[in-house]
Amino acid sequence: MFSDKELIFTAETTPDLSMDLESSVNKIIPLVGLADAVNITDSPNCKTKLSSILVAAEIKRKELDVILQLTGRDRNRIAIESEILGAASIDINKVLCLTGDQPSEDGPKAVNEFNGASLIELIDTLNSGKITDGTEIASPKEIYAGAADDLYTHQSKPEAIDSLMSKINSGAKFVQTQYCFDIEVIKFYSDLLLNSGKDDSWKVLVGMGPLKSAKQADWMRKNLWGINISDEIISRLDKSEDPVSEGEKICIELIDQMKNLPGIDGVHLMGPNCETQSAKIIGACL
Repeated sequence: MFSDKELIFTAETTPDLSMDLESSVNKIIPLVGLADAVNITDSPNCKTKLSSILVAAEIKRKELDVILQLTGRDRNRIAIESEILGAASIDINKVLCLTGDQPSEDGPKAVNEFNGASLIELIDTLNSGKITDGTEIASPKEIYAGAADDLYTHQSKPEAIDSLMSKINSGAKFVQTQYCFDIEVIKFYSDLLLNSGKDDSWKVLVGMGPLKSAKQADWMRKNLWGINISDEIISRLDKSEDPVSEGEKICIELIDQMKNLPGIDGVHLMGPNCETQSAKIIGACL
């Protein structure tokens, strides 16, 4: 599923609101030869973007593996099954299964026939060679489902590990987490995974991202779900003469601290328009 290496690196890109395919694809060029795969987001924050599967297919041609993010928010069963079959037909075989950001009351209408957990179960059904109504799939291929997780939830809700393990037992083969910039929280998560039977059959990638300014970091922790950024990090960014470089340094330091933790297999780098910064971070850690 991923190359056999000491630490796996994935990054993230969001397609543009554009009919120019090349502009969305070219953003990932700095990551070619560095990242093990790049996630293609699925209209985050309920904002229309260029088709993620189209962008993923074109990036795949750049010899960079892709992870298709897929939400249950916008599609019914037929549309989701068709999307996954289409991805698998062009060898896009990794799908991060998400519920999706939900629209406001005056926003677009959500479908929500599936959430992240039931999408994983759907992929397990497809891997049996059939769609959900039992019809056989011609020329089936294996698809690797991924699950999202939040490290901080496990500290406040001990039962949260049961939800994660349910996703693993339903067929998830990799986990990518929300942002975490706290090594003690990551160590707690490492111990929790090992105590829950973590083995090499599924991979865990801890999420983080290059913060660009104290203002951005403060906005993120106040407005985005699952993001905790300490006052210490805000202060470092605020005092730095070059906060962009400081944000990269924060990630590099954290990766160095966590790279040998048991149960942690890699890093997932996220953030808007951070492809070049993510490439710099990966390059510094290799």
